[in-house]
Amino acid sequence: MQNHMYVFPARKFQIQTPGSTTFTCISWMLNRGYVAVGGSDGALRVMLLNLDQDKSNPPSSLNPWLSSQQLEGHSSSVRVLSWNEVYQKLASTDDAGVIIVWMTHGPDESWFEEMVNNRQKSTVSSLKWSNDGMKIAIAYEDGQVIIGSVDGNRLWNKDIGGSLTKIAWNTDDTLLLLGFADGEVHAYSQYGDFVSKVKMLCVENMELETALSNLRKDVIVSMEWYVPPHSSKIVTNVGGGQSLTQQYRNADTSYNLTGDESYNSASRLKVPEGRPPFLVAYQNGNIQLMCNENISSVSIVRLPSTLIIMAQWSPDGSMFAVAGLQLDLPETERNVLHFISAYGERLQSIRLAPGHFAGIAWESSGHRLGALIDTNIYLVVIKFPYRWTYCGQTLVFAYKTLDSLQEVLVFYETKMEVKTKRYVQNLCSLKSYGDYCVTIFRTEELRGAYTMQLCDSIGTPVDSHTTNVPCNVVAMNASVVIVASTESFIVWHYSVPRQENTTAVSTGFQKTGNTNRNIPTDQNDKVHYIDEHRTEKQQQPTNGVTTDPICAIATSANFFLIACESGILYRFSLPNVQLQSTFKSNIPAPKLMTINCDGSRLALIGKYNVLRLIDLPKENIFTPILTFERREVWSVEWDDAKNDLLALMEKQRLVIVRGTETDEPIPHIGRICQFKDLVVRLVLLDDIFKEPDRVSRHSFVEIEIKILKTIKSTLESDKLQDAIALIEKGNHPKLW
Repeated sequence: MQNHMYVFPARKFQIQTPGSTTFTCISWMLNRGYVAVGGSDGALRVMLLNLDQDKSNPPSSLNPWLSSQQLEGHSSSVRVLSWNEVYQKLASTDDAGVIIVWMTHGPDESWFEEMVNNRQKSTVSSLKWSNDGMKIAIAYEDGQVIIGSVDGNRLWNKDIGGSLTKIAWNTDDTLLLLGFADGEVHAYSQYGDFVSKVKMLCVENMELETALSNLRKDVIVSMEWYVPPHSSKIVTNVGGGQSLTQQYRNADTSYNLTGDESYNSASRLKVPEGRPPFLVAYQNGNIQLMCNENISSVSIVRLPSTLIIMAQWSPDGSMFAVAGLQLDLPETERNVLHFISAYGERLQSIRLAPGHFAGIAWESSGHRLGALIDTNIYLVVIKFPYRWTYCGQTLVFAYKTLDSLQEVLVFYETKMEVKTKRYVQNLCSLKSYGDYCVTIFRTEELRGAYTMQLCDSIGTPVDSHTTNVPCNVVAMNASVVIVASTESFIVWHYSVPRQENTTAVSTGFQKTGNTNRNIPTDQNDKVHYIDEHRTEKQQQPTNGVTTDPICAIATSANFFLIACESGILYRFSLPNVQLQSTFKSNIPAPKLMTINCDGSRLALIGKYNVLRLIDLPKENIFTPILTFERREVWSVEWDDAKNDLLALMEKQRLVIVRGTETDEPIPHIGRICQFKDLVVRLVLLDDIFKEPDRVSRHSFVEIEIKILKTIKSTLESDKLQDAIALIEKGNHPKLW
């Protein structure tokens, strides 16, 4: 039901600081949840954040810390932090070249200094534990590399002969990747033997003008080779904390953004073949992604006008976050956070609070990220576009198995708690209306590259159709499924068994749907091109490149709307698919559109997660409601019987809109699956996708909206006349 990834800052944790500390680095331990922050004057603090998402209390009422300890040992600014996930240790280094390894001791899990090293010749530019936790690699600015064991013994050292900035291990710890001050990257064996020079195309292909205008064009700020985190070999009991294993036991989360790629938990045993694990980010805004050090496959991401602070892989390696300064923005708006897939696709960007942006760190679930700004950690929440929908009383969702990445499609009937599983391939999209849903697969058959299959609420196929139109966006009503690519769309007039269709109408879901008996079958195969309906000013260039692609669809009973990235809305009639009108909304790149129960009002979420309402009184009239606007909205659902009732998710709050007025927000982290009879039904999808085989009715929450609760309370107080007045004011079929 949600097609885009949504990201927003949800909470702010203020760090206890001695004096005027400036924080410089942050690192989050995946296995046990500890967060370490380092700063000026030797400041180093290890904390456990209270991430409890209590559904009955707003986050601000929670104690922000489960524990917080200041570590004493550094006297100058701490600049690099590295966790050993396997042996539960923290390595820190400062401007003076002092390296300290910390570990916990005792029942209170307090941290103490285990080892100290100071070469006293140069500053440490980077250090990194090996993936198995057995070794630590240390790179110095003067070109010295030291490899030590986890118990403190030096294994070997070597003078590389150049100023070093970054160091990284490959997947099996057999290679060391060294980043130099001039932007070059070299590969060495685990024993210090030179192997090869890594070709950095993002530097070599830089435009001359850009290179000359940026004297620090080649500075490497991050170099990471993604490897799934190893489990800890140390048995501990962290009070209130949650380990990586606890977070992800049997987790099979799957969110399809790129078609081929799935976003899966960090504990996954199998990583998709061909997905780049090696990342090199340059300060000038260039990022190179590689499958290996031989650059057999390279993707380059360029972030114009961006000064990159750092980049870091998500715990599952499916994407990475980039912290940076957007130099072409006002100074108070420059802190930006980009989310980019492992293949280089830009997923989402947000602006953060002003201040000194020191770095970022992922939390183990991959659903949260900490951004260190001044003396605060801003907790950024990521809402992934899981593949799911809700039809009748059935939750339909898809995930991939842990061992083989095989796709599983689940129909979970919530009333009788009956679960039906189907093993499928190349599932692209899910959409539902009433008691039916459509599943779309990439099949590459002669009849068409995509197969649309209509299923009832227990997963039984009742109709199907094939098309060659890529299914980028999908909409559905009681009689049609509309599928669109960036430039074209089709309208499939589906059929359902007569008995089931009658039942569906009686439930109230299919209120005014058209019958399909008189629709010519050739209508289903007709491909409509959006360019055919553009005015002369809106026409595309003739070079075949779509500069104003389709990005959203919404449908009512007798018309549908198509939105393009420019904000233009096209209204087409149903069932004949005739253009009725167009409207320039001035809302760039709409992400989500939905029309109310009688087709009189449109809810539209734009590029920056701003929700606006547009009245649709006639087929050629669009009337924006200028007095209404909500920000940080990522999900909306209209009441199925009242045309001015809307439920929306705003950050981590459920908000009910009546006309243009809003009820008091209700803190919640679920996702809206239904708004019916003045009750909003939410589903805890994050919990379900952690353990999909354990889906149950406990994963669903029903919340009565304010007017229904007030009327019930009034009736219980024997205030009949007051209750009648409220019912008349509410004017909802459920109340009578």
